Amino acid sequence: MATFTESASGRIARGLCVAVLLVVVQAATAAEPPGFRRLAPGVLTVIAADASTDDALQRGDLLEVTKGQADLAWTPRMSPANTTFVERSRGREYPRDVWCLEFAFKPPRLLDVDVPAGDARMQRKRIWYLVYRVKNVGGRRVLMGEGEGGAADPAKRRVETFEKPVRFEPQFVLESLEPVEDAEGLSAYRAYLDRLVPSAMEAIRIREDSNRRFLDSVEMSVGEIAPGEERWGVAIWEDVDPRIDFFSIYVRGLTNATRWRQRTGSVIKADDPPGSDMEQTLEALRLDFWRPGDQREGGDREMSVGFAGMFERMALGGRLLAILGWPGHAKARPVEGLDALGIRWSDLLEPDAGGGGASLIPLEVVLRKAADMPPPADPVAGLRALFGDLGVASIEELAAAAAGPVDPARDERRRRALDGVGLTPEQVGLKPLASLAKIIRTLEEKPDVDARRTAAADVFGTAARRVEWLAEAVAKARALATMRAIDMDRAAVGRGDALMAFDAFLPAIDGLDVQERQRVVEGMAPNDPRRGQILGLADEPRRQAVEKVLLQGVFGARGPELYAAAVAVNEGIDHAWVFRYEHEVGGP
Repeated sequence: MATFTESASGRIARGLCVAVLLVVVQAATAAEPPGFRRLAPGVLTVIAADASTDDALQRGDLLEVTKGQADLAWTPRMSPANTTFVERSRGREYPRDVWCLEFAFKPPRLLDVDVPAGDARMQRKRIWYLVYRVKNVGGRRVLMGEGEGGAADPAKRRVETFEKPVRFEPQFVLESLEPVEDAEGLSAYRAYLDRLVPSAMEAIRIREDSNRRFLDSVEMSVGEIAPGEERWGVAIWEDVDPRIDFFSIYVRGLTNATRWRQRTGSVIKADDPPGSDMEQTLEALRLDFWRPGDQREGGDREMSVGFAGMFERMALGGRLLAILGWPGHAKARPVEGLDALGIRWSDLLEPDAGGGGASLIPLEVVLRKAADMPPPADPVAGLRALFGDLGVASIEELAAAAAGPVDPARDERRRRALDGVGLTPEQVGLKPLASLAKIIRTLEEKPDVDARRTAAADVFGTAARRVEWLAEAVAKARALATMRAIDMDRAAVGRGDALMAFDAFLPAIDGLDVQERQRVVEGMAPNDPRRGQILGLADEPRRQAVEKVLLQGVFGARGPELYAAAVAVNEGIDHAWVFRYEHEVGGP
């Protein structure tokens, strides 16, 4: 077997490179000479190091014993129960030294710079960047006091601070849950890891402070930060969707505080090695921001510091305003249309949120209900009231695109797509509404929005865009019908901006009494399985279940999740220290 070793000259060269880089970083982080730009008060937001003692003294069970060796548990008769092997493995304490850096930052900004395109060319690109400063302010540890006989006494614990050099290995992730188009529903997860863009560093330095050298994420990690030392750096992101207005930045590496737990889905067995069923994560700092304006504005505008729950409140409040304005915009009577088709708001509740964006199931229900209406009922009249003239025209356009005459190449592509649904253009022409419902069901099963749009284009061609419009119209009609079911004061909700709309909506959900919640449940279809499940619950679980279905009725499947985030915190909390396990990272 061939082996490769580093030559002596290679080791020397590598050592010199590291030494040179370390000297450069140390020079850049030395005491600030005169001439650095003075920042006005409030420009730099300083977040103190997390000083809680919870991370310095953690408690947990030895799961390899308490679960993996649970068959060894027994109850002694002559000794205390907590002296057995299994019981002594519960609630173990793990003290450790924990350090945390002070973090300060300026609001993120945009900048247009030239970056390498990969083929000896430069490409003009808009980057997002964050200027920050870190400072080593020491750490903390928990010490046990001594009791009688010199034994450790947990009642005499004390917290001690310490100083030590630490290495900052930063990771910056910019995340957003904001949807940028209707097909994505109420939320859509996007994430961007910070990038090394050497060609942008000089432009950033000139803009921010021409006398200061900012470190990128690799340079920042070279060498330890001495106690009391400060370093300035910049995080850069490329190819961020310009339509995003609300986002969070997660900073990992500021502290060595950690958490651990049993891995989801794992089963601890007696012969498992210690720790094999556990997962751990480091603590991260979450910063919330929003950017006023739109994607067409220049790249020199700073963004604003937001607060926890701001996106959720704005998203839900904006959704309420869009719903209330829908009937006038579409010249429709959505609630009357649902009544004419014999559809309750609860019949249009979406399944659990998946990865395909806003659900098409409610649209399928409407089309199938209209198709099944027996004579002399007029389904077109109900659809016209529900959607307005534009909606009826959209349905007719979809039916014509799936069944009408087209050029040979288009017809071949359409027939292949319809064959996967079990239909032909001729069958669509004979039963347009029922066929459209069947096609919509197939589109719903696609894994994401892009796959759904591709499949819709195969069947409908350029008319495929009508599918998302109709689905959005049904969702708004369901929301209006849900609002009627709880007698919501629509005038109060619609007289302000998005945040005011959300605040005015709160009493409609939180203020329902027992009788009103009972009427909501009784208004659901007798054969709806949710109705029986809710009626079988006790008072508090029933209240929560009714609140959940109402939020789903107004906002869709992800409504309860966003609503919980919107009301869970007070306005003004602009950052948080959080532990996020890897499988939890990623939005709905």
